[in-house]
Amino acid sequence: MILVLVFVGVALAIGGVLSLLDAQFSASKVTAVMAIVGGLTMVVGAEAGLIGSSSSFFKAQQIRTSACELDGESAYPESRRLDPNHLIRKYILGCMARAGYAWTSDHEHCKEAPLATNPLCYLPTSLFDRAVTRVQVAFE
Repeated sequence: MILVLVFVGVALAIGGVLSLLDAQFSASKVTAVMAIVGGLTMVVGAEAGLIGSSSSFFKAQQIRTSACELDGESAYPESRRLDPNHLIRKYILGCMARAGYAWTSDHEHCKEAPLATNPLCYLPTSLFDRAVTRVQVAFE
């Protein structure tokens, strides 16, 4: 589906450019500009979908949370069963902070289970990553 969007978007954009160069693929200059804008929007949207579906943003956050949990349990193996000082939790929170994630309990599933191992309880600190991740977790 993403490839179809890319091909159609490129075709629209090329048709719009050719129409502006008097190749007459569209009826007016306005429709030519609209074809260029629509085509480029489709290509950008498809690329954003492709990037968002790879192992970046929320999927990377899930992977990082699991890695921090493994590191924390490896660092404090005696605290796996009973951890009155919350050493593993503190380790995971610090590991996630070092990786560029901030703790937040805004998400509904984090409110249900506010655990350090819950990837829905974190958001990236960079603005672009935060915006994309918010959109992705809205559907979780």
